[in-house]
Amino acid sequence: MEHWACAETTRRPTYRSLSAGRRAFYGLALGLLVLVPPDLSQADLWTDTRTLELVVAGTDHLINLDYDLAERTFARPDDVDQTGLLAPFYQAFVMLARLQEREPTRQEMDAFLAEMRTLTAKAEGRLTQAPEEPDLLLFLGMAWGSKAMIDGVLGNYFSTYEAIKRTKSYLDASLVRRPVRYDAYYALGLYNYALSRIAWFYRPFLHLALTPGDRERALRELTLASERGVAARMLAKLALLQIYAGSEKEFEKALPLAEELLHRFPGNPELYFQTALVYSELGRFPEALEVGRRIRANLDPGRYHFTHEMLPRYLQLMGKIAMDRGDYPTALNFFRQAVEQPTDRYAWVTAWAWTRTGMIHDLSGKRTEAERSYRMALAIKTNSIAKDVARQYLHEPYRKETVQRTFPSTRTEENTGSP
Repeated sequence: MEHWACAETTRRPTYRSLSAGRRAFYGLALGLLVLVPPDLSQADLWTDTRTLELVVAGTDHLINLDYDLAERTFARPDDVDQTGLLAPFYQAFVMLARLQEREPTRQEMDAFLAEMRTLTAKAEGRLTQAPEEPDLLLFLGMAWGSKAMIDGVLGNYFSTYEAIKRTKSYLDASLVRRPVRYDAYYALGLYNYALSRIAWFYRPFLHLALTPGDRERALRELTLASERGVAARMLAKLALLQIYAGSEKEFEKALPLAEELLHRFPGNPELYFQTALVYSELGRFPEALEVGRRIRANLDPGRYHFTHEMLPRYLQLMGKIAMDRGDYPTALNFFRQAVEQPTDRYAWVTAWAWTRTGMIHDLSGKRTEAERSYRMALAIKTNSIAKDVARQYLHEPYRKETVQRTFPSTRTEENTGSP
């Protein structure tokens, strides 16, 4: 469940193509869903405890992948919101989240964009009557940000940049008028982190249109939202987990987040894999293996949204843990099983299994076998950074003592290194 802010942007400033959208799509949907109950009328809905409870509950259901419960919960703000903006906004994201198990169609994403255009037009019409309303500005920031992400997936780059500019403008305006709306810092943190990850040679072009990103500021903003936010608190924690366990490689900071989120959302398989990887990276192998055991126990009966399609991902995870422990024969056995049952959805898992097999062969002095494994990884149809790693070690043998922990190993989308 990779956050869009964590997306690999070191080579190109683009978002996922439609063909790569399956895992990215859910990340985009959940990542941009800052489910705040904005004050869209004079009644100040923020003080209405019913609205707040519904929003927090709906967000929890969505993160836990309980889509039916989320859909029913998000239908209820209509009871207290007379604008008709809240319920359709939330429900549109439930629809997107349901599509995570398959490749979304162009028509489905176009339908989402049409819904966002309708909602932004309606909200901007109300803004002419209440231009200083901070929660209306916040809502518009969220809606435009959501549109930007899907436009990016579809390759509508001009629309993407325009929507991102509007997102930043509305969010900044909201905080100027109400600095204590800490949920807004979640979205601003994502903005700053995503743009800070753009490759340096693209930045001059992007900065002609967009405010530059700031990595340190992004982490401060996300931390503030995770500690003092209300509706976006769990989403901010999720973003920080994926950042610290991914591009930042600060596993000590990732661990308490992983443990808290897994305890709160046991229905989300991604959190099991994230937590196991964090434990393994920290050398806490008994805990990593225990989480692996829980994954295996959930796979067979299909509990907690686990599916048999995740089996190769589990095998690759267990191989990674064994590799971190230095148990190379066991690691090779798990990697072999993973590559013997590939799936289109988890093609990046197959790429990592081949790449890490090559790394072990390099450490064992079996250069010919290592080169073969790297070439097998490069032949996989995926955008995974595993292929970047394989390409590097195809030219220069892997040496653990000099390169250990160089590459992210717990990112969960197609082009990442998560197990």
